[in-house]
Formats: sequence, C-alpha cells, structure tokens
Amino acid sequence: MKALAEMDSIATTLQGACEAVGATLIAVVKGQPNATILAAYNLGIRNFAQSYIQEALRCQDELSDEMPDARWHFIGRIQSNKTKHLEKGWLRVHSVDRLRIAKRLGCAEALIQVRLGGEHSKAGVNPLDLAHFLEELKGQTELRVRGLMALPPPQHQWGKNNYFAELRQLREAMTRLGLLDSEGAELSMGTSADYPLALSTGATWIRVGSALLGPRLTR
Repeated sequence: MKALAEMDSIATTLQGACEAVGATLIAVVKGQPNATILAAYNLGIRNFAQSYIQEALRCQDELSDEMPDARWHFIGRIQSNKTKHLEKGWLRVHSVDRLRIAKRLGCAEALIQVRLGGEHSKAGVNPLDLAHFLEELKGQTELRVRGLMALPPPQHQWGKNNYFAELRQLREAMTRLGLLDSEGAELSMGTSADYPLALSTGATWIRVGSALLGPRLTR
C-alpha cells in the first residue's frame, strides 16, 4: 500500500484530471488488501473494479458496512459458470465479448470489450465484427449495452496507431448505425500506464490500479 499522503495526492490528481473532461476514475483493486481499498474509499473514491468473481464477492461482503455507497465494476474475463454473480449488484460489467455469455447476464449494465492491436490471443470482439455483435445483442439478449471498453497493447508497441482514438471512432460509427446510445455511449479505456492519453482522447471511465494503490498483494 502506498503511504496515505501519497495516495491522497495521486487520487486528487487523478480525480481532477477526470473531472476536467467529464470522466470518472475507477480504482482497480484486484489483489489489494481490504485496508488499502478502504483507504481509497475514505479519500473519496467511489468506483472500484475487480477481475475475479470470488475475490470480488468476498471483498464486497467484508467491506459492505464500511463502504455503503461504493459502486462496483467487473473488468475480468467472464467465465460461463460465474455469470449468475454478474447479473445484479454491479454498476458496469466491462468485459462482455461473447453472445453466449451475454445471454446469461440478464439485463446487466454492460460495456462491450473490443480487441484492438491485432492480438488474437486477447479477449474482445474484432472491430470488424462489432456491428454484427451489437445487432445480435439487441435481438437476442436483455443486456443493457452502455458503451465500449478496450485494453490495447502497451503504448510503446503502438507505432503510429492510436487505439484509444480507434475505439472512439468505433463508438461514433456504432452510434450512427443506431447500435449504441446517441446520448453519450461510454468509453472505458486507460490504465495506470496510459490514462493521460485516454482522457485526452475521450475516455469516460479510466481504470487505475498500481499507480494509485501500489503493487498488488496476495490476499
């Protein structure tokens, strides 16, 4: 855990940068002890993200009394046998990329993960398939799609590409097709390593872990 004064300073900087562009900070708390998560909450952070269902459920249960108005996000790979835990109780599920998973999430509030950077081993919908996928979701599920999410390769591998701009352009294209909400479809993009560029490119959510809370620990 970072020293509280250092965490306070970083949180103030991050929240100020988000407020300047109308975005919101999400603290990524996977692998963090409860004391660190509670410290972030006491500094005014209200959005928290987890990647593993069992860890998330345990954390929420243990901290529910001390963090009554915390808002929880799920950002990890979704396993079929864990979807029942994601239908309710989450502000956003950021990582939907398969129809069979979407069908099992009921009317959860979700973001569609898009695979950017050509990394075929990574999760996410191929950009070329995004329109068709959104049409399938609209016709075959109850999912409430709120926008798009991406976790592109490290920025030093981008070359002349700007994957955050590509995600924004995809949002605009899907909005024109009537497949995303024209009144502010969300963009979840940017992490500890690249959030300044994400904010300047139109992120509405940034997901920051180690830069804010320090290295992950085993729980």
